[in-house]
Amino acid sequence: MENEDAEAETRWPREDDCLFQHTGLARDTFIAGSPGERSYRLPKGYKRAGDVLLKQIAACRADQSNLIYPALFCYRQALELFLKTILDRFGQRAKNTHDLKSLWASFLQLLKEREQEQADGLAAVQKLMMEMHEADQRSDTFRFSTDSSGAGFAFGDRRLDLERLADTMQGLQNFFECCYLVLWEQDERQ
Repeated sequence: MENEDAEAETRWPREDDCLFQHTGLARDTFIAGSPGERSYRLPKGYKRAGDVLLKQIAACRADQSNLIYPALFCYRQALELFLKTILDRFGQRAKNTHDLKSLWASFLQLLKEREQEQADGLAAVQKLMMEMHEADQRSDTFRFSTDSSGAGFAFGDRRLDLERLADTMQGLQNFFECCYLVLWEQDERQ
């Protein structure tokens, strides 16, 4: 096993390499082409990826300083996609934006139109969505070292409780999945 790890660290690209190939074996993974299936899988996948990355950080503290950024990006992306999935399915096509604040405003408008503006937990979710928006307004804070002008990001030089982060993200996922189901049931009754 150690020999395999050492080989992997020194491996160099080969002429016969291909990123997107399949073997026909059970280890292959299916990538859906259907927009419906993708809109279901993408937010759940990014949320799960964030969870897996946080578990890796907890298991190996040496990974902490590198993996926190993709974990936070995955969580932010999941929130964006939860909103866009609901907006696309039950409202109007979500804006082509990464701006959580404007997506949230569209989501609130949808809930109002559907007479669901009193949803349990809505105020808490709004607070959390605005917290994420302030941390990463354009979906670049956790992907790049500087903004497009070369300036550093304001979000940094802080410590995070990873267990609480994961637990809070689970609560947000539960909220959005329940909203989806409530709106779906509403459509089914009509």
